[in-house]
Amino acid sequence: MASYFRQVPNFEYVSRTADNKAISDYIPVKNLFKKGKLRDDIFGNLNFFTKYKIVGDERPDNVAYKLYNDETLDWVILISNNILNIQTEWPLPQAVFDKVLLERYGDYNTLYNGIHHYETVEVKNSAGTTLLPAGTRMPNTWKTNGNFVEINNSKISQIFSGNGLVPSTTVNVTLKNGIKGINVGSEVVVSNVSENEYNGRFIVTSAVVPFNDEICRAFTYTLSSAPTVASPTLSTSEAEEVLFKVGTGGNSYYYEYYDEGVGNYILLPSSSILTPVTNYEYESRIEDAKRNIFTLKPQYLNVVFNDLDEIMPYKKGSTQYVNATLKRGDNIRLYQ
Repeated sequence: MASYFRQVPNFEYVSRTADNKAISDYIPVKNLFKKGKLRDDIFGNLNFFTKYKIVGDERPDNVAYKLYNDETLDWVILISNNILNIQTEWPLPQAVFDKVLLERYGDYNTLYNGIHHYETVEVKNSAGTTLLPAGTRMPNTWKTNGNFVEINNSKISQIFSGNGLVPSTTVNVTLKNGIKGINVGSEVVVSNVSENEYNGRFIVTSAVVPFNDEICRAFTYTLSSAPTVASPTLSTSEAEEVLFKVGTGGNSYYYEYYDEGVGNYILLPSSSILTPVTNYEYESRIEDAKRNIFTLKPQYLNVVFNDLDEIMPYKKGSTQYVNATLKRGDNIRLYQ
């Protein structure tokens, strides 16, 4: 910055130091209000700039030396990006960044494992249309704010209607792992069964909870008509599943949409549509965004130098004018 401040004019201010108590004593200081800037026709035109990504712990003078072979032109890097406070607007050295975050969040566990917020995952229908865009933020309290109901799921180990040989409207489902909380009257969603008649939303008509852990291992539901096949084929143990909505009423934190391509409602559990963002990931994104800057192309440096030569000197006419590089402040006439 030395080459920049050499061009900043001085301002004589009434001295208030202990050694200079007379009201006629002045002290020269740099007039920081006389700030150089890129003129609008350059600053607003991307043709004058090149995108640059700050690497590691690079400082403005490092970037200036790399691009202009002159570290004293760091001020060109800063004014090209309208950076006024390098402490907050330029990426911190990694060691300093980690120290600041540890002080901000208190401990490593909160910093690296604490959830700052959740973000949605992109959801498209069978036609490729985006229904839920990626990156929509949800607060880290979304599971406990009273507006959401959780979805649990389990794979199906056996499903049949009637006695398994002769179909009927009563369907029997045995779960692979079981789901806690299913009882008579619960709403479940059966999906991915090979025979589509068995898929859909149903109300549990009976539930088998053999132990005191409240985990349902099997249940029944009723179809509007008897299916064609009594025992649908289970293609793999990982294909079919049951989704269970824990709680009743309100809004649930699954995502549901009607897909015209398949002619059915699609219901996705929260684990499929949301991803957590930790405190460290959140802060790192903000810090990394500072690394993307614009740098003035070297061939336009002389334009900036010429503008600075025009901007910085004082012009005659003011009562405070002394010369092109000095103004004197009004004597405030402070008496003891």
